[in-house]
Amino acid sequence: MELQRRRRSLGLAVLVIVFGLVALVCAWGAVNTATRIVYAACGVLALLIGTVLMRDELRPFRFVINADGLTLRDGTTLAWPQVDQIILDEPTPPATSGPHLILQPGDRIVLKLDEVKQPQAQIAEALQRYAGDRFDNRIARRGDRAEFVVVLRGYEPGRVDNLLRRAGDALLSGDPAQRAEARAALEHPDLQVAMRGYDRAQVDAQLRKLAARLTD
Repeated sequence: MELQRRRRSLGLAVLVIVFGLVALVCAWGAVNTATRIVYAACGVLALLIGTVLMRDELRPFRFVINADGLTLRDGTTLAWPQVDQIILDEPTPPATSGPHLILQPGDRIVLKLDEVKQPQAQIAEALQRYAGDRFDNRIARRGDRAEFVVVLRGYEPGRVDNLLRRAGDALLSGDPAQRAEARAALEHPDLQVAMRGYDRAQVDAQLRKLAARLTD
């Protein structure tokens, strides 16, 4: 399975370059020196930004998952015996970059899934097929993420997300001390009320549910 890159900024790069060219044309035709300088500066800056965006979008990209192993975007090819573990996980809140693949050994992010066209389920299926026990789908093992209604005078979302992530990691852990610490945090949460936040009744119910699971 060869992944294809999602080129989301290509159109923006073209628009920025066109803007830069238009600004330079305006600078050429300007009669006032100050105006000419402003147009020229804007045009050059836009061309530089557009060129950087274009180069980033058009740079070579290759990521392959198959029976032989992994071919990473930097061109490195790893046979499966060289991989201890490949982990599908989400960043710790408040980061919102989306799911990513973490390679062990090294604990390094080798792919952010929002950069490719293939859906998460398809990538996970390929890794499960070829990597076998080396693949750890932590997103699936945590279970469905709770969705809360956003209301006035609700719990501040960042603190709730961090607490739920901590509890989810503890559920995956076999460490009794980590589970006990997470359960205590759920039973006595340090949450704040925000102008707009998660519905407090829904959050409280979810915290009680997770605390019971950690007790079990």
